[in-house]
Amino acid sequence: MPKGSFSFIVHLFDRLLVGISHPGQEDGRLLQALERDEVLEGHFFDGSMEIYVSRVNGELTAYEPIVVKEPGNGEYDVIERSYELEEAPYNTAGKGKPKYNRLVVRERIAYEDDLAYVKYAMLCRLERGDVG
Repeated sequence: MPKGSFSFIVHLFDRLLVGISHPGQEDGRLLQALERDEVLEGHFFDGSMEIYVSRVNGELTAYEPIVVKEPGNGEYDVIERSYELEEAPYNTAGKGKPKYNRLVVRERIAYEDDLAYVKYAMLCRLERGDVG
């Protein structure tokens, strides 16, 4: 997992876990799911990289980290998008409001035959606060 604080979206057998974990304040739901071996797949991301893990032959396997530098880095074209998240059983702050309002995704753009396409997409961060 990324060092320091990181966001996560984890698929379990019976539900999703969405949250942010901080050093010394780890998310108990995530730790319990890992200890009980309930994780099917997970995305762990901190803005500098995304680590994806999935269950292969009964074991969790981590894949090569996805790294997409910030827009304006000069190496390649990058778009940063923000997706609104709705209130759901896995994303609730109570009273019909979502705990996390946005998911920020960074996309590396590539070109082939004068057509642009997304070569890589990296989850960056979960955000709280008003959408609009």
